[in-house]
Amino acid sequence: MGSAAKHECAVCVHFRKAPYEAKQDGCYHPKLMQAKQKDAYLDEQQVPGDHTVINRNGDCPEWQERPARLSFVRRLFSLGA
Repeated sequence: MGSAAKHECAVCVHFRKAPYEAKQDGCYHPKLMQAKQKDAYLDEQQVPGDHTVINRNGDCPEWQERPARLSFVRRLFSLGA
């Protein structure tokens, strides 16, 4: 029995969480959104896909891991360089 890796929505590039990144928690992948807006100023009107339904079995087809954050020192030097 081979076990496939389960994907967690919280570490996906397309997952945004309220209140800082989005109006609603959900999947903001363009293919999976319920309603999307072309213009950036209409971003508040977007309706994300329900991440609990999309990734019910942990096998979301559009899942991508977020890149690792740079360390504090590297971020500090990148601002000054």
